[in-house]
Amino acid sequence: MRTFLQQAADRLHAIEDRLTVRTQIAAAVAAMSIVLVGTLAAGAALISYRNTSALIESSLAGIASSTSGRLDRFMATRQQEMKLFAELQPMQRLWQGNPDELRSALEALQHSFDFAWIGFADLDGNVVASTGGLLQGKSVAARPWFKQGLERIAIGDVHEAILLASLLMQRADNEPYRFVDIAVPVHDASGKLLGVLGGHLDWNWASNLIKDAEANDGNTDTQLSILSKGGMVLVGRQKETIRYAGNELSDILNARDGTFQETADGRQLLTAFHVGRGYRDYQGLNWIVTASQPASVALAAAISSAQTILAIGAVIALIALSLAWLVSRRIAGPIIAITQEADRIGRAHGPTMLARQSGSAEVVRLSRALRSLLRRIGLAEERTKEAELRASENAMQLQEDMLKLRQLADTDFMTGLMNRRSFLAIADDTMAFCRRYKRNMATLMIDIDHFKKINDTHGHAAGDDAIKHVAEIVSQSIRTTDKAARFGGEEFVVLLREIDQETAVLLAERIRTAIEGARVSHDNVVIPITVSVGLALFDENDRDVQDVIERADQGLYVAKKTGRNRTFLMPAEDQRAARAA
Repeated sequence: MRTFLQQAADRLHAIEDRLTVRTQIAAAVAAMSIVLVGTLAAGAALISYRNTSALIESSLAGIASSTSGRLDRFMATRQQEMKLFAELQPMQRLWQGNPDELRSALEALQHSFDFAWIGFADLDGNVVASTGGLLQGKSVAARPWFKQGLERIAIGDVHEAILLASLLMQRADNEPYRFVDIAVPVHDASGKLLGVLGGHLDWNWASNLIKDAEANDGNTDTQLSILSKGGMVLVGRQKETIRYAGNELSDILNARDGTFQETADGRQLLTAFHVGRGYRDYQGLNWIVTASQPASVALAAAISSAQTILAIGAVIALIALSLAWLVSRRIAGPIIAITQEADRIGRAHGPTMLARQSGSAEVVRLSRALRSLLRRIGLAEERTKEAELRASENAMQLQEDMLKLRQLADTDFMTGLMNRRSFLAIADDTMAFCRRYKRNMATLMIDIDHFKKINDTHGHAAGDDAIKHVAEIVSQSIRTTDKAARFGGEEFVVLLREIDQETAVLLAERIRTAIEGARVSHDNVVIPITVSVGLALFDENDRDVQDVIERADQGLYVAKKTGRNRTFLMPAEDQRAARAA
């Protein structure tokens, strides 16, 4: 098979070599015309498709937004009705009056509006009066709407009220009752809280709203749904199932509105969503309204316009084929002249070598001429690249060497901590900062107890292990803003930034106890280690950081003399007294 393909390629190249430039240019111009026209047509079709899709998405988004707005306005109206009813002047005498009169007033409110149940509960949660006498005399003290209604106007999300539903007449479709709670605190004329006015809205009104919106969608097969903020379908297909969850639900709630494509029941759907923002005093329950259309229906117009544009592009491409031959006659003459000129220039100088080209008699001559032109420049270009590569390698090696030298200059080779020189430079800057901005700092001087005994008993290798172990514990115990250094031998110093006395003592004790609780193993022998710690806080009378370090060193001396394995805070007054003496 490979041999056959190679033979076919060779024959094709032989044919090309016999063709004139004019013939090949005509074919090339025709091919380019087809490609360009096809690309433009495809691009225009794509743009038309996207614009039409955007219009459809905008329409769906408008449906979802308007439906969500109707939901919010309905809830805002019901909330305002309950609030106004609770504040009516004629109702002031009824809240603590005859329950039968209050019940009559509540039933009048129920007949005027869309409440399945309205009741008034006293401060103890007992229903004093209610529509139809339902739940009258019962306690609702444990109900969320009553608890929240004692403090503010509260609206609860959609739920099933099993006790109340059992008292209501069974629906013809056997659908369970679902309600939205509205609770309003009731006060007397003096502002004293008397109880809570609660109402249960029958959720069936939302289903009717969705049916009305779907019936007026202009025969676009739009499907509307209402979802809770938890992603459960409250109204719509697959009711009471979780439609969105996890990151998908989080993205919807964060975006508040938008469109996307999804797959449901094996169909591709174009879906717009809108999260309710509330209306006026009603804060909203973050209900999600979605409007979906089958992609085949929603994008039919977009696909049709794209097909029309592609058809026009095909007609233009056919016209371009006819013009290609005429254009080739004018292009062939200059190309032949360029070939002759390139042949003349190529015998003197040229860039890097050009691969042999074929395809026509003129192209073969042009290839020979350009190879001659590029032959001399190629060698110089190769040498230049080699020099640039060597320079780049040398620069990278120098950078690595400088980094290694800087690390060696600033760190202790055994522990990896800072050395004395680099530590003092940072400590000086820190002290200047603390003095300028009235901040706190502290230093710890840490020394391994009986270190000479460890070396004498277990050897210097064990002593080195002890130093490394202490350095590791100190590094892990301090904050990232603190700095630790090895000053030499078994002595360490720690700079603590932005710290008060109590915290500094706690940190010093934490380091000391961590080291005391650790064990160093060397040649299968466990070596117990303790340290003594001297602590000094920055004082505004310190001349420089050396005063703070010296005071911490004095504290270390006291810790050593008073039993070791302890922390001693050296006050600044003791050092000033020593300097004065």
